[in-house]
Amino acid sequence: MAHWRLSLTFSLSLLLGLFAAASSRAAPALETVTIQLKWLHQFQFAGYYAAQDQGYYRAAGLDVKLLEARPGHDSLQAVMQGEAQYGIGNTALLAARARGLPVVVLASLYQHSAAALLVRRDAGGKPHLGPNSRIMLAPNNEELALFLRKHGVPTESLLPVAHNFSYDDLLDGRVDAMSIYTTEAPYILEHSSLGYQILSPRSQGDDFYGDVLYTTESELRDHPQRAAALRAATLRGWAYAMQHPDELVDLIRARYPQRHSREHLLYEAQHIVPLLAQDSIELGYSDPLRWQAIASSYMAQGMLPEDFKLDGFLYQPEQQQGWRRHLPVLLPVLVLLLIAALLWRLRHRLLPAHQPSHDELPLNDTATPPDSSSAAPPATAATTTSNGVHADAVSQRTLQDAGADALLLLDPDGKIRAANPRAQQLLAQAMPPAGQLCWPALRADGSPYDASNHPLQLALVTAAPVTDAIIGLPTPSGSVLWLLANIEPVADDRRAVSALAVSLRAAPAAARAASPANTAATPSGPPHAGASTPSPNSAPQAPADH
Repeated sequence: MAHWRLSLTFSLSLLLGLFAAASSRAAPALETVTIQLKWLHQFQFAGYYAAQDQGYYRAAGLDVKLLEARPGHDSLQAVMQGEAQYGIGNTALLAARARGLPVVVLASLYQHSAAALLVRRDAGGKPHLGPNSRIMLAPNNEELALFLRKHGVPTESLLPVAHNFSYDDLLDGRVDAMSIYTTEAPYILEHSSLGYQILSPRSQGDDFYGDVLYTTESELRDHPQRAAALRAATLRGWAYAMQHPDELVDLIRARYPQRHSREHLLYEAQHIVPLLAQDSIELGYSDPLRWQAIASSYMAQGMLPEDFKLDGFLYQPEQQQGWRRHLPVLLPVLVLLLIAALLWRLRHRLLPAHQPSHDELPLNDTATPPDSSSAAPPATAATTTSNGVHADAVSQRTLQDAGADALLLLDPDGKIRAANPRAQQLLAQAMPPAGQLCWPALRADGSPYDASNHPLQLALVTAAPVTDAIIGLPTPSGSVLWLLANIEPVADDRRAVSALAVSLRAAPAAARAASPANTAATPSGPPHAGASTPSPNSAPQAPADH
């Protein structure tokens, strides 16, 4: 019996050992990488904590470490020197690239920057900031340096003080100004008796990107799949964090109890939402035109060479990630599918509610429709041959009519993603502003559309189709191009509107005359879940202008 037990024990041990060995071979070791943060642990980096906690990094084969910033330590240099493979930066990366540093932006997470200057007021109640003022700027804060230059205060005239991540020096009068984030400074200063003013570049018209995830050219060259996996997992983490802010606040409090209070973190979370702009822009999207405009702002102040190019500065996922490299081929296919969907809707709108007999079949546009009193019953599955011929005829006429349509695909911010030749001709005549969703347009009565009743805005806000909307586009010659518009919202996998498919054709004069004088285009069909259809007397809740 003892010998039998010993054999059984040995066999079980051997099997467990073999199983463990097989498991270790089946589950390769995670790759360890480090992300250098640009500040102390707080909700500002919630997406990275979420990607760790939810296992998104592990699922991507990564063991990700987050390296907190340290006073007097340049976070950019930490990435350049290999202490971290990835970092969190801002538009100062443009200047770094111009200096020859091989930085590459992986994802522009904060579509708007929260960076600002906190300035003490003097005895007369005016902000004290001028030559010889003592200023505490965090490293790599070129956007605030640009802001100061534009307002006649070059940074060379100021007395720099190393940033210690504390408000005490300003509260106690040891410095006159310091760089801060608007997502937390008002909360900290709420109970302070200090007279201060917050000067924000964005309030003065300089809308920079905020926190961006970046890496180096060597990391992308040597580990392209790792970079793509880390980017994708990080975006998942941010999506989760903003859907579960309370959960992330508790996580941060548990990990870093010495940092901020729960109320402080909740304040941060609330004010980070508009910076991400997820309601209108794809999370992490980097717009090359916007980055070029920001670079031009730096050039205008002599902070970038005039021949600076963005070449290689912005990561292109479609060149790095599997099927996305075929996007140039897939996009026209997608546009064709959207056009087919529009034609399908047009066909079913134009099909009559009853089916006339073969003798009453209207085969041309001048035929008079039969009297409704003699209408045949609705067609059933056993449709007659004549009905089949009629359906084909109507379908052919619909396709012929739709062939003259201008078809285009718009991003939620108004950027034209694709357009057929007819649409290009119309847009060349009217020249609507690029990057503006609510084109300057007239209603049927000649009054201008505004944001509360513009057909494009209605389709975006309600996520419901807008049909037969009369739009008058002023032309450079002073005339008006009258169009009949049908607008279809296109939802992404999260059921958010990611594009608008627009069909335009010349509006008949009779349609303009018959249109009610003060009635906006009305969405048809059920609204998107969670969205309310605006009434004629109330403006829809358009995405906030962040």
